[in-house]
Amino acid sequence: MVQRKGFLFFLLILVGVYTFSCKKDDGVAEETDLTSHLSIVESTIPTQDLLVGGGSFTFQIDWAYNQWEVVAGEVIEGAAFITQVLPASGGDAKASQTVSTVKVAYASNLTYQINKQKVIVKSLTNADADTIVLTQVAKVFKPINLTIDPSTTYQTISGFGGASPIWGTDYLTTTEMDLIFGASTESIGLSILRVRLSSVKSDWAGLVNTVKKANELNVKVLATPWSPPATWKSNSSSNGGGYLLEANYADFAAYINEFIQYMATNGATIDVVSIQNEPDWKVSYEGCEYTTDQMLKFVKEYAGSIVGAKVAAAESLNSNQTYTSGILNDAVAVNNIDIVAGHLYGGGLKTYPLAEQKGKEIWMTEHLYNLDSGNNSANWTATTSQSVIWAESMQMVSDINTAMTYNWNAYIWWYIRRFYSFIGDGERGTTRNTILKRGYAMSQFAKFIRPGYVRIAAQLETSTTGLKISAYKGDDKMVVVIVNPTALVVSGVTLNSPNVMTSAMSYTTSLNKNREQVALTPADKKVTVDMQPNSITTIVIN
Repeated sequence: MVQRKGFLFFLLILVGVYTFSCKKDDGVAEETDLTSHLSIVESTIPTQDLLVGGGSFTFQIDWAYNQWEVVAGEVIEGAAFITQVLPASGGDAKASQTVSTVKVAYASNLTYQINKQKVIVKSLTNADADTIVLTQVAKVFKPINLTIDPSTTYQTISGFGGASPIWGTDYLTTTEMDLIFGASTESIGLSILRVRLSSVKSDWAGLVNTVKKANELNVKVLATPWSPPATWKSNSSSNGGGYLLEANYADFAAYINEFIQYMATNGATIDVVSIQNEPDWKVSYEGCEYTTDQMLKFVKEYAGSIVGAKVAAAESLNSNQTYTSGILNDAVAVNNIDIVAGHLYGGGLKTYPLAEQKGKEIWMTEHLYNLDSGNNSANWTATTSQSVIWAESMQMVSDINTAMTYNWNAYIWWYIRRFYSFIGDGERGTTRNTILKRGYAMSQFAKFIRPGYVRIAAQLETSTTGLKISAYKGDDKMVVVIVNPTALVVSGVTLNSPNVMTSAMSYTTSLNKNREQVALTPADKKVTVDMQPNSITTIVIN
């Protein structure tokens, strides 16, 4: 009991000391608040929507006895736009009332839609929290006018194509041919098939059914020799380069005629024959070299005897115009070819006014991109990133569009059936009879721009968008191809035409889309489309 009384006396003394220490100067006792709190100071929150061009602002946090953090919260509308919060955390679980300032940075809004996103202040000490919702204004919609003029015309399109397997006997099957060249909604829609004119006659029979199937599908067939018969060459071999001996020029022209006639006799039509594949490229495999003078001599003196098919020259490695300019400038030789042909390895994509002046079609007859997997198989595997493959495919469609704007009449890829090409071959994770991403990309041209269509004028009012555009007409339709090689959405591309538009459909291929179809709503003579980043869109207008 004594001890108890002593303790109570001691406690009374402590209470007195505490009360005395908590009195104000006027002697009135002051209450001390030990309660935690955490809130955003409302008067410091932006009262207007945030700027479309991005920027920053500050707000204050009123807190006590709290450790806290600030985070960019969920997106309520549009896209995330808050990029940085500084400081992202602060406070002290033992500190009394304090006000802290936080800076928030935000990105530009590149879309025509407002953005709404939460900013959350939450305690790391207890359950205290506060939230604000920030709104960023949308980009002001300003249509990007694209004027289509069907009365201004350029070249007639011969088609888009690819090569059959050149060596071996694993020819394209009927199912594959339908998938590649057919008219069904699922097909790629190619319209040109390139085949090899073998230097061995016994190979010809194996090609007949492929050519006949192409004929049935209204596909043009281009036959290209990689080498004349070996005994007519300087090295007596179909491989390793060498050149065609001049004494055998007439024999080789007759050989080409024999091939055309053989196919015709078996119900197969060859539409175009070439003189030589890549005459300017020394190879270890099947090939034959020509100098520019040798090519001119053969065309001038012997190509005129080739009958039953159009003649193309010279299919040089990089569309080297010196191989064909001599022919075009020769009064005799110029009449012995119909098509100026070339490849795009290492360059050559440019205009060719001389060919146009002489009334010759310009065909790109071979090119490929394959991540250089021919030299390093590790570059393309079953697990290769689709984004890497698509980036290379975007280069392909950009090349095709440029070729068309340069007045080229045809664009022919290398192998149609290959893991890096249009349909799978069963290698590197691909499946046969299946269209690959690159096949859908090519179909954005081939499916909708048919042989006989004519390219027409298409002019953007601004060149700052980065878009690549070409337009065509045929079958009472206008077809506009738009390539967006940038990483930005380009909204509000408005197609204007002097003709009334009754209906319109867009088709888009991108990393995540395969010729996705969307119905558009024309308004009299206009229709508007938004271009997704790194994509190709074809608009078909009736």
